[in-house]
Amino acid sequence: METVADGSAQQQAWKLMLDLFLQQRGRMLSTAQEFGLHPQQAFAMMALKPEEPMSMSELAQALRCDNSNVTGIADRLEAAGLAERRAHPSDRRVKTLALTERGTIVRGLYKDKLAHTPEAISGLSDEDAAALVDILGRAAASR
Repeated sequence: METVADGSAQQQAWKLMLDLFLQQRGRMLSTAQEFGLHPQQAFAMMALKPEEPMSMSELAQALRCDNSNVTGIADRLEAAGLAERRAHPSDRRVKTLALTERGTIVRGLYKDKLAHTPEAISGLSDEDAAALVDILGRAAASR
C-alpha cells in the first residue's frame, strides 16, 4: 500500500475506494450478463424506478451519455420486454421510458444479487464495518 507521503489521506482514501470498486467491476458485469443485460442496459435498469417513468433526456443525464445512445438502450430494453416507451403525461412530444412488470422483477433480482457483500467487505470486523459506514455516509451526504 502507498504511504501518506504519496498523497494526502483523502487522495489515498479515494484511490483505495476506486481500487475496491474496480476489483468488483467483473462481478457486476457478469451479474448483468446473467440477466441478459449489457452494462449500459444494467445501468439504465438501475436508474429507472418501478412505477416512475423517466424521460429519455433524464435517463441520458442519469447515464451521463448522449440522448442518441439512450435510444439504442431503450430499443434493447423494449425488445427484451423489460421497459416500454410511453408518452409524457403532460407533453406528448416527450417520450418516457418505464419498466414493465417483467423489468421491475429483473431489476429487483439484479439489485438483490449485487447486494451480496463481497469478501473484501464481509471480512471486516463489525467495528471496522461500522466505522466505514459512518465515514462513507458522511462523504455521500456532503455531495
